[in-house]
Amino acid sequence: MKEMQTGRVETRMVTNTVAILETADDPVFSETVVFVKFSEHGARFITRRRWPSGKPVIVNDLVANLRTSAEVVYCAPHSHSPRRFAVGVKFK
Repeated sequence: MKEMQTGRVETRMVTNTVAILETADDPVFSETVVFVKFSEHGARFITRRRWPSGKPVIVNDLVANLRTSAEVVYCAPHSHSPRRFAVGVKFK
C-alpha cells in the first residue's frame, strides 16, 4: 500500500518584498502589494483592497525582474490587520 503524501510538494519562499499587482483587463488600476510567500506556481500578497476570486491579474516584481499573468484564487481578511487582505494567486 502506498503512503499518501500530505502538505505541499513545492518549496515556498518567505519574503517581504514589494510588487505591483494590476488588473489584466485595466492595467491603469494597480496596487503596490507585499509578497509574503511565493513558489513557482503562485504567490500570497498583503493588499489594501479586496480582489475577487477568478480575477485575471498581472504580477510585476521589479526586484526579481518578474512580470507574469496570474489568477486570484482567494482573498481573505488579513489576521494581523483588519484593513488589509491576504490574496493568493496562481501563475498562468
